[in-house]
Amino acid sequence: MQTFPRHEASPLKTKQFELWYQPVYDLSNGTVLHNEILLRWRSPSGTLRSPRDFMPFIFEGGLEKWLDRFVLDSAADILDRNPRSTLSINLSREVLEDRQIATFIYDLIHDSQIEASRIHLEFSEKNISKDISNYISLIRDLKQIGCTVVLDNFANDYLTFMQWERLNVDFVKIRGDLIQESTRDPTSEVLLQSIFEVGSALDQMVVAKSIDAIDISMFLEKLSAGPVQGYHLKPPSPELCLTGKVDILGVPIDNLSMDDLLQKLEKGTVFTPNVDHLMNVRKHKDFGQAYSIADYKLCDSQILFFASRFLGSPIVEKISGSDLFPAFYQHHRDNPDITIFLLGGMGKTSIQAQTKINQKVNRNIVVDAYSPPLGFDKDEEESLRIVKRINQSGATVLAIGVGAPKQEKWIGQYRQYLTSVNIIFAIGATIDFEAGLVPRAPQIASKMGMEWLYRLAMEPKRLWKRYLINDVPFIWLLLKQKMLG
Repeated sequence: MQTFPRHEASPLKTKQFELWYQPVYDLSNGTVLHNEILLRWRSPSGTLRSPRDFMPFIFEGGLEKWLDRFVLDSAADILDRNPRSTLSINLSREVLEDRQIATFIYDLIHDSQIEASRIHLEFSEKNISKDISNYISLIRDLKQIGCTVVLDNFANDYLTFMQWERLNVDFVKIRGDLIQESTRDPTSEVLLQSIFEVGSALDQMVVAKSIDAIDISMFLEKLSAGPVQGYHLKPPSPELCLTGKVDILGVPIDNLSMDDLLQKLEKGTVFTPNVDHLMNVRKHKDFGQAYSIADYKLCDSQILFFASRFLGSPIVEKISGSDLFPAFYQHHRDNPDITIFLLGGMGKTSIQAQTKINQKVNRNIVVDAYSPPLGFDKDEEESLRIVKRINQSGATVLAIGVGAPKQEKWIGQYRQYLTSVNIIFAIGATIDFEAGLVPRAPQIASKMGMEWLYRLAMEPKRLWKRYLINDVPFIWLLLKQKMLG
């Protein structure tokens, strides 16, 4: 039998593998329970590949056991560098053939001096069902070491509830399609509710995974679900996530300060939800889908800031786009790796903003700017021309301010084509503010949560329907969330 000792030279180029992460949140308080490791492979051309693309070659080459050990070894290093983190690892379908895997994990933990409970090991329902007796023995050995064990992708398809109980795992992750079916099929909902109840009876945490839309998130809240995972909360990222969330009307808002964000923001898409966004996400499915791609959702409203306190999960700081963007470019004023493309405004607004920003930081941090024509988001040719211009500029940051939901939808559709861009901001009217053409609300109005009233007074014809009709149900929905919580 072939074995792969720790640190042995790999049969593949390990530098081409990347560890990505997706956090699991406790829905009741928004804290991060752990991060699941999701393996990616970077091709020589730079293209990022998911497991569905490269795992067939792993299976064909018989390299599953090597890959298990590579990820475990990498995870130990990450845990050592991040003492507040916990990682979850999916072990391969060939793990039972690796008779020394428990010894390898024991030695790894002993050598690394990390707590064994910070390593979660996941096994799928389907794989376990093929040899349940040996899996029971392996799970027992891993728990004796101190590891946390997870039954993954459970939907009662391959294992009975009695077999589930015999496994004596710590966590159960429900397969995503069962959760999606439960939103429209009463029979599936009964099964889902039964899994939650049995998990509680067994004193095992039940994780609802693949939460990719706001309607699924709200459905789970009605079932009083606990831990959750999915794109709607946070997409997979190359950065380890330790920041909690605050759920307001089904939209998970990142609970972090401006300083923390500026220190950690190296890659990702940033949206800044306000009351109007939250109401429109509920009403318009396409806006909700676009919203789910954001790596960061920040509180852009003093009303949401107050609402979080009312709900008992206070957000640490309001971070509006119009505050964040200037703080960002000032933070990176001497960082040559940060260059910005401005997209938004009318006429020469973006050019004026470019000039003023570059004067403030005393360098050409904004390398290009463009005010797109009306309807550009519906014009594929125009949008692709914009993408080409952004790529040719070499900008590593895109700040788009064309208003919601237009900017969020455009980002969702075209961000995959932005080859040089690492960070994307959706910042609404901020480009107009930077150009000096539109005054911001007085600070006292913003702190009192009355910025909406100031803006309504400035633009009554454009904004009366938004604030006086569309956003009014927010208070009732907030009260309803408080009562259900």
